[in-house]
Amino acid sequence: MTILTQDTLKSLLSYDPDTGDFTWLVTRPGNAKAGSKAGARSSGRYVSISVCGRPYKAHRLAWLYVYGTWPETEMDHINRDGFDNRLCNLRLA
Repeated sequence: MTILTQDTLKSLLSYDPDTGDFTWLVTRPGNAKAGSKAGARSSGRYVSISVCGRPYKAHRLAWLYVYGTWPETEMDHINRDGFDNRLCNLRLA
């Protein structure tokens, strides 16, 4: 299995650390059009985004996008809102 890298992620999605939103940079099959917001609520608690055929939690993608590495531990939403993926609301747990 290929590991998703920061470069690949940044070629497909844009991340706004102030809003926590991801936006598609490319049009993909289905409903994902360039410029549209990426992600859907999954597991009733988090936002999930499918990249290269694999679902990822948006908060983990945000970490990779900004810091260039996958988080090595669990992550925490400071305000306990799993849909709030602003960078200031994310921390390693």
